[in-house]
Amino acid sequence: MESSYPAVVSSGQPADEVRVPEPEQRETILLVEDEPAVRQLFAAALIRAGYRVHEARNGQEAMKVFDQHGETIDLLLTDLRMPYMGGAELAHQLRAKRKSLKLICVSGYPGGTDDDTASDFLAKPFSRDDLLAKVREVLDRK
Repeated sequence: MESSYPAVVSSGQPADEVRVPEPEQRETILLVEDEPAVRQLFAAALIRAGYRVHEARNGQEAMKVFDQHGETIDLLLTDLRMPYMGGAELAHQLRAKRKSLKLICVSGYPGGTDDDTASDFLAKPFSRDDLLAKVREVLDRK
C-alpha cells in the first residue's frame, strides 16, 4: 500500500519545545507500520528523541514482539490499516494482555477510527514535532 504523500513532514523548526525523556527514564515504544519507509521515518524520529523502539510490520508480528518484550513496552504506536491484522484488533488483543498499555493510532485514511480502543489519534501526514508531542502527552498521562 504505497501512499503518494509523506507520513511525516518536517516542520523545519527544531523540536526544542518538545519534552524528550531523560536517558535514565527512556520509555519503550512498539511501533507497528506496514510501509517500510514510513516505519523508518517514525522510528528514526523516536530514536533521535531518546525512546527505545521495537518495530513490527503488522499486527501478527507485533504480537510476537509483545510476547517477548511486553513487560518493557510503555506505548503502542500503530497504523490502523495493515494486512493480516489491523491496528484496532491489535490494540484489543494487547490491551487484553495488559490494560494499562498506552496507545496512539495513526492513519492516512479520512475519519480516523470509530473504534473505542484509540484514545489518541494522529492523521497522516503530520510533523515530527506533532508525533513527538503526542507521544510525550500520552506517556505523561496518568
